[in-house]
Amino acid sequence: MLITERPGRLRIVRDGILDPTPVAGLPEILALNQGGLLDIAVHPRFEENSLIYFTYSQGTQEANGVAVGRGELRGSSLENVEVIFQAAPLKRGGQHFGSRMVWLPDDTLLVAIGDGGNPPVQLDGELIRLQAQNRGSHLGKIVRLNDDGSIPSDNPWQGDPNSDPAIWSYGHRNIQGLAIDSQRGHVWSTEHGARGGDELNRIEGGENYGWPLVTHSQEYTGGRISDRQSHPDMVDPDIVWTPAIAPSGLAVHGGDLFAGGLVSQSVHHIQLNESGEVIDQRAIAIASACAGCSGKS
Repeated sequence: MLITERPGRLRIVRDGILDPTPVAGLPEILALNQGGLLDIAVHPRFEENSLIYFTYSQGTQEANGVAVGRGELRGSSLENVEVIFQAAPLKRGGQHFGSRMVWLPDDTLLVAIGDGGNPPVQLDGELIRLQAQNRGSHLGKIVRLNDDGSIPSDNPWQGDPNSDPAIWSYGHRNIQGLAIDSQRGHVWSTEHGARGGDELNRIEGGENYGWPLVTHSQEYTGGRISDRQSHPDMVDPDIVWTPAIAPSGLAVHGGDLFAGGLVSQSVHHIQLNESGEVIDQRAIAIASACAGCSGKS
């Protein structure tokens, strides 16, 4: 198993035993608040090319963003490491990096990028979260890349002068779960809302998922973020969690979804029908999973 540790360490577990020495060869990583070494994904043809992919925050406190790196895993080190994607524009602070990855059946890579942060964080004189609706920005998006970081020719806004060609979907806040249901061909995400309004979404290329123009979330300081919770040109979530569960990882098993909840301290079993529609959900309690902790993240 490959395990990322936020401060910037990549670890290997072999036969159930943790290698005491971190993997060598990672680039310089900015470990700032929610930022650091984030997700990791193995190339679908790893046995042929030894490639692993990792997302991380790089830059400074005043100018940082998510990058996607890749390298060849040789023993306990990474070789021929390169950055294949850098989210733009750069932002300030240490919030909302997103960063989850998943491979599609055609060996293209989806990467979720967070919206940049909560108020009062701004970019170009407006709240940075509005970047989620700006198709010229990677913030608040899922991007789709070829395995070398180039842009697939069939991305939804390829050729649109007002859109970045890497964008696959937009209107996202901070995706922390991303998984593919290979049985049905569906991509699913779990996404942090603000105060309540966490979401489960089925992701399709070319769609707008609403944030922050359409949301069930409330401001942390109180009051509505938006008067609209649905819009005909935007995709409604399949599940809204209020109060928030604070989604973490997302997995597909046996045709159903399993979503972690940081604040709820549980795994949520989401049952799907044959068409991939949500028909039921229940929280699987994890007793004594966090003895002595506050249950907040």
